Amino acid sequence: MKTNTPFVIPTHVIEAGQEILTRVVAPVAGVHIALLCTPDGFEITALRIRSELPTERLSAMAGSLMAMAKAVANEISHKDCRRLTFETESGTVVFQAVNGAFPAVLCLVVDQNALLGRALWAAGEVSTGFLP
Repeated sequence: MKTNTPFVIPTHVIEAGQEILTRVVAPVAGVHIALLCTPDGFEITALRIRSELPTERLSAMAGSLMAMAKAVANEISHKDCRRLTFETESGTVVFQAVNGAFPAVLCLVVDQNALLGRALWAAGEVSTGFLP
């Protein structure tokens, strides 16, 4: 009989995630929430600036959306999907693939007053600086 073993995210991964979100994302004006999750949608850590969004659901959606974006990239013969963004009336959501020793997905929720270029730069910094 097969039993499910709960997946435990190592403490050093959580601490590294907290450190990079605080250092790189927190100074970006207009960010409401920054979230690092596993590619299969489990939260690693989150930085809440101005949000009470349920991070469990956001983590699951981030993992699923990045998986779908990668499938679309493969379907059109592109190598991979690094980033997915979408705009709403209230702002922009950025999903960034984070490769390295512990692959992850970064989700940034920014308001309409945020400088999108600055948020995209921060996403890129997290993607290359989180447990390379």
